[in-house]
Amino acid sequence: MKINLIIAILLASVFSYGQTKPKLSDEEKFNKCVLENTNYFTFDGQKPNGKGWTILENLFADNQFVAWGEFHNSPVLSKLTSFALESAYKNGYKTWCIETSPFIATELMRIGKTKNPVDTIIDINAKGIQPYGSIPFFSTKEDAQMLVTANKLNYTIWGIDQEFQMAFPYCIDKIYYAQSNKIKEKYKSVKDSLKAKWWNPETLLLDSLKNAIPQEKFKIALDDIKISKEIYQEDDAQVRATLMKKNFFAYYDNLKTKNEKVFFKMGNNHLARGINFETQLYDIGNAVFELSQRNKTSFANVYLMVRYSLDGDKIIDDIEGDKHENPKVFSKLYDKEKWVLVDVRPLRRRMRNDNTLTIDTYKVIEKYDFVLISPEILK
Repeated sequence: MKINLIIAILLASVFSYGQTKPKLSDEEKFNKCVLENTNYFTFDGQKPNGKGWTILENLFADNQFVAWGEFHNSPVLSKLTSFALESAYKNGYKTWCIETSPFIATELMRIGKTKNPVDTIIDINAKGIQPYGSIPFFSTKEDAQMLVTANKLNYTIWGIDQEFQMAFPYCIDKIYYAQSNKIKEKYKSVKDSLKAKWWNPETLLLDSLKNAIPQEKFKIALDDIKISKEIYQEDDAQVRATLMKKNFFAYYDNLKTKNEKVFFKMGNNHLARGINFETQLYDIGNAVFELSQRNKTSFANVYLMVRYSLDGDKIIDDIEGDKHENPKVFSKLYDKEKWVLVDVRPLRRRMRNDNTLTIDTYKVIEKYDFVLISPEILK
């Protein structure tokens, strides 16, 4: 009996071994995940339609902080953002956080309240330093429409970034022309000198104007220009990331309730969970992720990308570039008719890091919850 039992156990072991499935590689797991967790929606500029959009809307219901890591300067994405603002509002969001300075954020809120924000934004852009314009990421009628929507829904806009160089002349003019005739007469030459070297205004002149004016908000704006000068001169991403967190928490700490919901629309690099891509820093995205953990709420981020862009009349395919901006495995999912939404969260629990995927693919899966591929050709 004992011999028969041993033989039976050995046979069962061999049989079981023969039935064991080989472990899937990360690439195979990725392909399986894409099949199981990819959804779509269409968007003709009127209303997004499809399960993919429903999933994005549900993020606002399920999370305190939702972050869209965007590609910049897309009128199509600006149109879509107006619908996102409406969806967020229906789920209790009242705050929209963007990649501008605090001063420019207040200006955008003011512009949103004007009689014709579209004409105002286009006019401000036309009067700026060309081809850069005046206000970063707000230059088109589609951008202005976001402000119209935000104003209609009574959003507060938080600007947490540095002051961009392109906005220096705009800020200096706004500050100067808000002063009394006496101050304007005395400091006209200072203003003219600051604008003559608009990309790197003299610190001594900035301080001179700052010390002459009474308004605290304008003093802060001039200080922000000085900080930004240092960031540009030193190419100091760490100072910029620290500034973003400082500005965010200045807003957040003044809230009556710490459960305020915030919708972020900023560049992809800033909104990663953990260390970001380009600068290898813990940026604002990670800070907000950890804040959600402290609040016992939740954070969701979306990596938005385009495959095709225009360089003059030439269409550029990101896949073919020597230094492609996005992981090729996601670019290959491009659909010219539909937005493609991939939920990559299930992959984080399955990956073995066996190097069957590229490093940039692993990073996106690790640092983002969803990948959204636009059908547009970015101009």
